[in-house]
Amino acid sequence: MGVAPQIALVTPEEAPLAVFGARAVEVVGAELADAGVNVELGARAEIHHGHATTIVLRPSGRSIEVDRVLALPRLRGRALAGMPSDADGFITVDEHCRVAGAPHVWAAGDGIAFPVKFGGLAAGQADTAAADIAADAGAVVEREPFRPVLRGQLLTGHGPRYLRYDPVGGGGEGEVATHTLWWPPDKVAGRYLAPWLAARDDEAVAGPVPRSGGLAVQTDLHREIVASDGPASQDDSSQSAGR
Repeated sequence: MGVAPQIALVTPEEAPLAVFGARAVEVVGAELADAGVNVELGARAEIHHGHATTIVLRPSGRSIEVDRVLALPRLRGRALAGMPSDADGFITVDEHCRVAGAPHVWAAGDGIAFPVKFGGLAAGQADTAAADIAADAGAVVEREPFRPVLRGQLLTGHGPRYLRYDPVGGGGEGEVATHTLWWPPDKVAGRYLAPWLAARDDEAVAGPVPRSGGLAVQTDLHREIVASDGPASQDDSSQSAGR
C-alpha cells in the first residue's frame, strides 16, 4: 500500500514459537525484532469497533488502536457420534493412539486431542497405531508409545530456517539451522511415509525405480537409515545422507 506498517503480533504464548524449544524462541524472537514486529506475549485480544478499531489485551486491559486486523481461527474438531471427544471436539486417545473407551478403535492425525497439528506428527501417530494393531493381531512387533518430534520450516526475508524439537530426548533446547534437519526435506516427515512419497516423486520424473536391492532414504539426520527393501549397506547410507 506504499506505507511502512507498524505490526503487532498478539499471542497467548509466553514466548514466540515456544513449542519448538529455547533455541527456536531465541532465533524467532530475533527475526521478529529485526523485522520491526512488536510482540504482545501472554495476551488474548478482544476487538472493539467504534470510531476506530481497538484491540484490548487481556488480562492486562491495555488497548491498541489499529487500522487492520488479521485473526487466526481457533482450532476446533468435529466430534463424531459414539467417539469420546474433549471439549473442543477432538477424539481422545492414549499413548498408543487407542481411542479412550472404544475397544479396537485407533485414531491418528489432526482429529485427535493432541495440542500440535503437523503432517509429520500425524504420520508418527499412524505408525504407532499400526504397530499396536499389528501386535493385537499376533504380529511380532514392538508396541511403542507415540513419541512426538516437531519439525517446521520458518520462512524469513533472508532464507528459510529449519526447526526441530524432540521433547523426550532433545534436552529441551531444540535445534535451528539454515539447512534441513530431516530427510527427505519434504513437508511431511515420517519414518515410512516420507520415503514412500519421495520414491513416488522420483518415479514421476524418471519412471519406475527397480526394486532389486531397495533404496535407502534418510528420514531424520538424528535417527537410523530406513530402507524400503531390506537393510541398507554402508555405501547406501552414505549416498542417501548426501542426496
